Amino acid sequence: MYRSHCALFVLFLMGAVAAHAQKAEASFTVGAALSPDGKGPETCGEAIICPIPQGTIGPVALGPGVSWQTSFAYRLADFKAAALYLELPIAGSPSRSGPGGIIFNGDFSSFFFTPAAHMKFLPRSSVSPFASLGGGLAHFSSFSSSSNTGALQVGGGVDFRTPLRVLGIRVEARDFITGHSPFLGLTSKVQHIFAGGGIVVKF
Repeated sequence: MYRSHCALFVLFLMGAVAAHAQKAEASFTVGAALSPDGKGPETCGEAIICPIPQGTIGPVALGPGVSWQTSFAYRLADFKAAALYLELPIAGSPSRSGPGGIIFNGDFSSFFFTPAAHMKFLPRSSVSPFASLGGGLAHFSSFSSSSNTGALQVGGGVDFRTPLRVLGIRVEARDFITGHSPFLGLTSKVQHIFAGGGIVVKF
């Protein structure tokens, strides 16, 4: 009896310490990335006769692709109804199709690192919406070349609590916005919209 009481007390103490110490969280989500049409020089590909005047600007499409996103967030302030975190999100797409033509022809990968301010609302509730805003670096690479540029990240989502206090379910969407990218043959800003779901671990 004494041992069982001690075991229960230790478990209760560990749970209380874990609950008190939950100032950080890490997440991993998987989903899809897509981009609305951008603008860039129109080309005729390998056509012998090109009816498109040189320098003509038209729509440029980037293909969708499987994408992943992971982040680490540390709580800076707790306002009860909301909590402010410093977030370090990293996202990437292993392979997406680029625009065909002379400027760029083939698949490319993308990588984003955008430190952000992360605001979670109703952090103690079973359903906790959140918003994220930050900026950092975007890296694109293909078989033959690579390019770096700045990126703005705007995102949001919802965390759902599970019976396991340290584990939650996350559904989110983020928009990584970069400036014009000669690497992708684009002369306008580029949106890389990620949407997916996964898990969040609190510790």
